[in-house]
Amino acid sequence: MEPPGCSKVSSVDSIDFDFPELPSIIQKEPNRTARSESPARQRHQRPSECSICGKTANGYHYDVPSCNGCKTFFRRLCVSEKSFICKAGGDCFNLTKRKVPLKCRACRYEKCISEGMNPNAMLLDEKEATAENFKKLKKRVNQSNPKDPDDDSGEDIEHQIEKKQVIKDVACIENKMQKLVDMLNYLERKVTKFRMSAYNPHWSTLPGLEAFLLLENKISLADRSGPMPGWPLKTQSSPPKIPEFGKKPTGPAYSPDQKCWILYDLMVSIEYAKTFMFFHQLDSRDRLVLMRYVALALMNLHISYFTVAKKYDTIIHPDGKLAPMKKGMVYAETVMSIAPLIRCEIQETEFVLLKAICLCNPAVPDLSQHAQEILGREREQYADALFDHCLRNRKDGPSQFAELIGMVDLLERQQRMQKDLHLLHVAPFVSKIPQKDKMLLVDDIMNF
Repeated sequence: MEPPGCSKVSSVDSIDFDFPELPSIIQKEPNRTARSESPARQRHQRPSECSICGKTANGYHYDVPSCNGCKTFFRRLCVSEKSFICKAGGDCFNLTKRKVPLKCRACRYEKCISEGMNPNAMLLDEKEATAENFKKLKKRVNQSNPKDPDDDSGEDIEHQIEKKQVIKDVACIENKMQKLVDMLNYLERKVTKFRMSAYNPHWSTLPGLEAFLLLENKISLADRSGPMPGWPLKTQSSPPKIPEFGKKPTGPAYSPDQKCWILYDLMVSIEYAKTFMFFHQLDSRDRLVLMRYVALALMNLHISYFTVAKKYDTIIHPDGKLAPMKKGMVYAETVMSIAPLIRCEIQETEFVLLKAICLCNPAVPDLSQHAQEILGREREQYADALFDHCLRNRKDGPSQFAELIGMVDLLERQQRMQKDLHLLHVAPFVSKIPQKDKMLLVDDIMNF
């Protein structure tokens, strides 16, 4: 979103998304055979500079080499009813006068138009196509490129239609991928808010996994509960030791202002999965099998990314507490997914797509054929979006994509080790705890 600049009108409102269900929106691009008589398009090399603002270009957007920021800005203004007036000399984006353009929406919009950004290359719904700015710009472009009726050298009608359809299809795929990423980012903000919220139920009120999957989604409770008071807590100088199990088999003590993070983060992972529309297309047995297999991996990835984003190399929780540490296998298996994220300098978009890929795992044992097909299609669209992002935003795009996809195998290996350690060291003690003190949700996942 553009900060206030020379324009008279305040910045455009951010897009609101439906929540909690996220639809599957990317369709595979149909195969097309190139016409031998078509003019050759010299776009073999990726453009290096945005012709609007001078920053690094991500590709050709609406027929013009440009960055994602200018592409999004042009589209947003085209489908709006707002107009802008420059308060300066009308040359805020004249890069021959200055190296860095001024923050003026009026001049930026005019620069997009003058550089040839094509409104006809955008895929719009019926409401967007009726926007005043779009109609004015489309008329302006059509008047500046009139067709001479006596000119027989032009393209035939069939070729014109095919060329427009190709542009429309390419724009459609690009826009749908952007919408997919936007919705995942929106969901991740909701999940983060849920983790920071004051919602903190006692584990005795939570059922086992099978019954929990039938409950309504709880992420919206973050808005009602508000943030947890007193967070973040005072930062610890070093991670605490893992407490030794006492001789008396009693469960952990409950505190209303402190969360049991293994329980809460597993619950967050399940609620995250329940927001996807495809998840509800699975039958109840497939949903249970899938979450028993992937919930811990989703939790580990989320915790690791949160830790890396906070510039830590050891697990830190939203309340500011460091995770308990003990030398040896237990601690090593807990943090093994942090180092790869640091090494590949993972970006937020890469994280949200990788997380969705981990959820959509068609290779989970005992899934039905119906579930495998649904999860396979979903994983493919998220993988395509991740690969496209890496190509556009990374110098070593293919190798970055390969390293990120390799994280899926690491997360599966990590959760298997954690479950083995739980069965060896924790389960014997938990079995002696009274039933009313047990965390049924944790037991269902860790003992699977």
